[in-house]
Amino acid sequence: MSTLAAEVEITFSPLLHRYTLEEFWELPDPEDRFRYELIGGHLFMVPPPDPPHDDIDARLNKSLVLFLIENKIVGDVLHPQASIYRDVAEGTYLEPDMMYVSDDLKNRMGKKRTSADIVFEYVSRSNATYDRTTKADTYLALGVRELWLIDPFTVTIEVRYSTEYKGKPIWESRSYFKGEVAESRVLAGWRVSVDELFEGLI
Repeated sequence: MSTLAAEVEITFSPLLHRYTLEEFWELPDPEDRFRYELIGGHLFMVPPPDPPHDDIDARLNKSLVLFLIENKIVGDVLHPQASIYRDVAEGTYLEPDMMYVSDDLKNRMGKKRTSADIVFEYVSRSNATYDRTTKADTYLALGVRELWLIDPFTVTIEVRYSTEYKGKPIWESRSYFKGEVAESRVLAGWRVSVDELFEGLI
């Protein structure tokens, strides 16, 4: 452990300590496949994902990449440990399950990935509330235009679109169920069948 990590006691209350991004990166890795995320200096412990996380990721990744190739759309499809982070006094660091970053956004951001066009989170029982509230609203604050919440336990795809209300960003949400097809606004024409995404996994 580095000297800095040894000096910073790990605490999950922002009333005791708010972490800078530098301090966050120096923390020792947690055990049992858990990982840390950081929101406004507030440290969160994120549990490992539940099945069928990997199968959902593989299917959604294939669908998205094929759509980009077929439509000659440039951009990156990224997975952990690719992150979205803000290097400020009270740092923020999140690792989406998958994200799409267009070349246009990448060029505007420069070397630091501070946002994404679309973020995907695969909901587990252990992190459902965190993904739908704290983490989702942080993505909104970071300028993410679209958020997909994939839930194998309710067999739904919830797609949230960033919009404005009284000058503030808010999520506009639509949920898709069995027999329905989820649609992206950011990538117009990309559609995902709920039945096909979950077939044989639940």
